[in-house]
Amino acid sequence: LDCFDVGTGGVDDGSGVTPAIESARLIMAAGGKPKRTILVCCRAAEEFGLLGSKAWVEKNKDKLDKIANYFNRDGGPTVANSLRVPEAMYKDFEKVCEPLNRINPDFPFTLSKAEPRRKPVTAGGSDHAYFALNGVPTISFGTADPKGYDFNYGEIWHTERDLYQMSIPEYQEHTSIVQAVVVYGLANLDHLLSRKGLFLED
Repeated sequence: LDCFDVGTGGVDDGSGVTPAIESARLIMAAGGKPKRTILVCCRAAEEFGLLGSKAWVEKNKDKLDKIANYFNRDGGPTVANSLRVPEAMYKDFEKVCEPLNRINPDFPFTLSKAEPRRKPVTAGGSDHAYFALNGVPTISFGTADPKGYDFNYGEIWHTERDLYQMSIPEYQEHTSIVQAVVVYGLANLDHLLSRKGLFLED
């Protein structure tokens, strides 16, 4: 995995890669036939300057206006339990997220409306950045530690403690299900998500 040299990348970003791949497996195992393409991307050279995602964006400019949303998971093995979306997207996400609170009562899911944000002018942070620079929605799941595993990303980030055993299996498993439901639901809408109100007006 693309990770900081001294660790194995079990958390950064194994905790992002594994739910992405498992979400795809769940969709395929269920016989899912989405109306639109779902891409599962594990980017290379993020730690060296977002090189993999930058290269993809530069080579695929013609596809950027066809992307409904770029979900990015890069921040630890806590459970996906919320989304904040622009008002113009809210009804679509409300429909797609409706099943989530029937899956496991230990992990309630909340959906709320977000105010428009400033469009970024520089890339930084994680692989979503070059997509956002080009106007692609990059709404990501909010996460939490509802069972009190007391995970602290700062303790292991870019250290020799970034190991696979630091991940939290039940959070990873539930996150995979949440991602599969939401991504598949969005791919089956009869329209792309509206980008109205995503960014503040210039």
